[in-house]
Amino acid sequence: MENLLVPIGGGNEIGASAYLYLVGGKRILVDSGIRFNPEDPYPDFSLLKSLSPELDAIVITHAHVDHCGSVHLLSSLYPETPIYTTHETAQLLSLMVEDAIKVRYIRNRNSPDEWREYRLLDEALSRLERRDFYDRIVLGDVEIVFYPAGHILGAASVGIFYGDSGFVYHTGDISLTPQLTTGGAELPSEKPTLLVSESTYYYSDRKFSREEAIEEFYSTVKETVERKGKILIPVFALGRAQEIMLLLSQGMREGKIPPLTVYVDGLAKEVSVIYENLLERELFNFYVQPAPRYEGLSFEEACMENLREADCIVSTSGMLMEGTPSFVYAQLLSKRSSAAIIFSGYMVEESFGYRLLHDRNVLRSFRCRIERHHFSAHADKGEIETIVERLSPEKTVFVHGYPNSLKQHGLNREVIRF
Repeated sequence: MENLLVPIGGGNEIGASAYLYLVGGKRILVDSGIRFNPEDPYPDFSLLKSLSPELDAIVITHAHVDHCGSVHLLSSLYPETPIYTTHETAQLLSLMVEDAIKVRYIRNRNSPDEWREYRLLDEALSRLERRDFYDRIVLGDVEIVFYPAGHILGAASVGIFYGDSGFVYHTGDISLTPQLTTGGAELPSEKPTLLVSESTYYYSDRKFSREEAIEEFYSTVKETVERKGKILIPVFALGRAQEIMLLLSQGMREGKIPPLTVYVDGLAKEVSVIYENLLERELFNFYVQPAPRYEGLSFEEACMENLREADCIVSTSGMLMEGTPSFVYAQLLSKRSSAAIIFSGYMVEESFGYRLLHDRNVLRSFRCRIERHHFSAHADKGEIETIVERLSPEKTVFVHGYPNSLKQHGLNREVIRF
């Protein structure tokens, strides 16, 4: 029996991750995300339906929307198919997908299409089956296992066991480096027949040193506070926000940065509450607090009030997408030479943050300090090479990246045999 992998989305791109496996006579889809391009946000569901009119299982690796943001639409196409994920991802996914729907209809609020998507999300959530790491999901002669992937809380790599000794290892977004909110990935002991690895930074020679990034981050914060400037840290609501919150608290506790009032705004507030419950650990404290709500004020007026009260704002979105809280804060700080905007992660070309860092005409309109201290939650090239070396797979395919070489890379719509 021939086994196949077809990237329905998320092959030669970052966004709309969806990977169809036809393995051991079973049909398994790993992830169902969205793109950050509003003109073409979804995986190619028409291709998926033509290749696989039915699915035996839907698996979600983690709760970032490029991996789960269209799961409700996918589930409506396969209403009898169970959706498997980890306990942590199940709690976070609901909030993240709901917010993605809200953002998509921000200019057409309360439309019939928006309410249809909320209804589909409720139906999809009713089909979620929560599993622990290393549990075995049995589909006839095929078994699925979740392995800790690092990256963010609850993120899983997916192992698919089939036949006498066949084994697919799909990394999802992965990192071997421990973070403050999650440990590093734990690799399987079995040798994969097929390794499917993310490649976000595989084609870059840039190496990430977490220790150096932390020290540079503290230095920028300290210098800005000492010159009486305000700080904006745009963050991903899930994962990066919580890391930054803990780093700021740690820096104050260790004397690396002076005491400062930090307000956390946007979706990061709600996600952080879930993190506190899941980790049984306080993220908010005397210095790091959720941004208050102001009755009777416009959103921009509320942001201005927060900037008066706080020394530092940690807010979504991490890419300064237009219309988001962090974008409003950035506009308010743009003319203040004493202020600083500190980016901390990946940005797509469609984002305002990317243009701010790469377009001199955009940068020229900002008088504040612009810095980027990269706290990657993805494996860099060296870590990916370590994964390949440790697992020694019979075949390797890279996805979730922009290849500068097509060798070993799985492209969208490509049929890969193994």
